[in-house]
Amino acid sequence: MSKLKVKNFGPITTGYAEDGGFLDFRKVTVFIGSQGSGKSSVAKLFTTMSWLEKALFQGRVTEKFVTGYNRFVKRYCAYMNLENYFRAETYIEYRGKAATLIYQHKKLTVNVQSNSPGYQIPKIMYVPAERNFLSAVDEPDRLKGLPSALLEYWEELRQAQREIGTEGWQLPIGNVRFEYDKSNRIPWLSGKTGGKLPFRLRLSETSSGFQSLVPLLLVSRYLSQSIDKEQDASRSEMSAEERRRLREQVDFILKSKLPLVVQQEALESLTARFRREVLLNVVEEPEQNLFPTSQRAVLYELLRYANTIAGSELVITTHSPYILNYLTLAIQAEEVKQSIQAAPHHAKLRHQLEAIVPAAATLAAEQAVVYALTNAGTITRLPMDGGIPSDDNDLNNALGEANASFSDLLEIELAADNA
Repeated sequence: MSKLKVKNFGPITTGYAEDGGFLDFRKVTVFIGSQGSGKSSVAKLFTTMSWLEKALFQGRVTEKFVTGYNRFVKRYCAYMNLENYFRAETYIEYRGKAATLIYQHKKLTVNVQSNSPGYQIPKIMYVPAERNFLSAVDEPDRLKGLPSALLEYWEELRQAQREIGTEGWQLPIGNVRFEYDKSNRIPWLSGKTGGKLPFRLRLSETSSGFQSLVPLLLVSRYLSQSIDKEQDASRSEMSAEERRRLREQVDFILKSKLPLVVQQEALESLTARFRREVLLNVVEEPEQNLFPTSQRAVLYELLRYANTIAGSELVITTHSPYILNYLTLAIQAEEVKQSIQAAPHHAKLRHQLEAIVPAAATLAAEQAVVYALTNAGTITRLPMDGGIPSDDNDLNNALGEANASFSDLLEIELAADNA
């Protein structure tokens, strides 16, 4: 797993105070905090660093190219709209299995490990909070001025829709089915809800909840399945000499005066033999516009996709106490699952467990970590009580404050009645 240290970047000041300042990214990493505390900033920065590590390992870019002309800030971080988050004192250090990248004193230094045991090539997918926009309009690729990350996500969504086609896919929420009309490029939802009459609507005509969850789950499902298929195919490792030659070819292409589109095609052709091995799924606000039970279904689907391929990771930013509590259930369910293996009524107990948390969505406690960001620019790690995230966190505390305020109102009302 990778580590990231961030100081004086956007809303983040001192950052994380423990473990030398390094955030430890695990199979499931969750960031909580109020608006503007830096959750998305950290998630986007981690995505950028992970992509650079991958590109350097594959030879798609060279160390000299990445570190030159302030490209790290003006090209790679600008892609995620992070260009204006840098200060004179900004310090960023990323430690991965294939590369270490350090940004300080307004300069980036890169160290690529010549031997990278255990590094698995990820498909990196950043799922923006604005994803419901892609569902609300027809053919969003015809619009100008959309953020680069959103356009990239649209390309994956379009491919995922084509793969589904008219065969369709049953959503994990309600009796609702997704279909895609390839000839007219129209996504549809059909089914029954709440015992009502059958319906068939364009996705752009449905509720905001469906417009949020459909692109999220559709792309995650598509990438998980496609990577799983690629793993079944044989992949020969490149020797150090082959990799050196590849980097020389890449450097030649980058220095050429060919159009950027031609350069990109040439680079993709050179690195085509590198198969994606794992999925790095970075999701902003999976709870967006969803009822609590729907949030649970979405989270468990994302966990299932993360568990499908060994080494895959899920990074989440959230404002929802339900997401955190359902994650706690998934961790507790893994412990229960292990304890009932030798039980005499094993099958019956597993069936009961499945009704609460799907077996494919359970998670070992050591595979998860939750970080809380504050408006003061600090980051803390949520304590683990008995192997599960502590109930003493800002999201649950906000609910408690509402209950306490209600009690205060009752006391005031009682005092008024007795006056």
